[in-house]
Amino acid sequence: MRETAGALNRTWLAIIGILVLLLGAAGVLLASGLASTLASGAGITTPAPADRALPENFQGVFVPDTAAIIVAVVAIILGLLALGWLLAQIPRRNQARTFRLHADDAADGRTTCEPRVVADAVESEVEQIHGVISAAVLLRGSASQPELTLDVKADQRADIRSIIEQVHTEVVPHLETALETPLRKTAVLMNIGTARNNDKTLVL
Repeated sequence: MRETAGALNRTWLAIIGILVLLLGAAGVLLASGLASTLASGAGITTPAPADRALPENFQGVFVPDTAAIIVAVVAIILGLLALGWLLAQIPRRNQARTFRLHADDAADGRTTCEPRVVADAVESEVEQIHGVISAAVLLRGSASQPELTLDVKADQRADIRSIIEQVHTEVVPHLETALETPLRKTAVLMNIGTARNNDKTLVL
């Protein structure tokens, strides 16, 4: 029940994909000669094939000592970005912090509750459902926007549909009542097996 950096990966892959697509389109235009045609139509002067690709004094840019420092700084920044992206791939539990539950009347103050206490109560209730061997609960988010991730191990002869229905019609409402707010997201993972067998068949 760990989260991965799926959204981050999709964002960066989309950015990289767009850049590669633009570079590929530019390469096709240059190779086919359409780039010169488009540039001439737009009134842009294009270089001749015999012209130098870089200015004659271009190598002078790298002569000063500051050039090496700039290259090193850019390399370090890119390395840190790559390292941060790599570290983001490590799955994390992202368990919720201490819940601060407010009473209806501000004068009554507020109550703090550890997520593990609530999770234990939910696990106990789920394990009372017929056919459930064990349950593991992870609460994420905050007291105002809680998220429930439930990992249920059920007997192979159990009625899976009934278990899922009881989770959504009984367990979830009880949790929402205790937290005094609706759950923002609920995820249930069903593992089918026996008490003596650790092999699992996953049913989403």
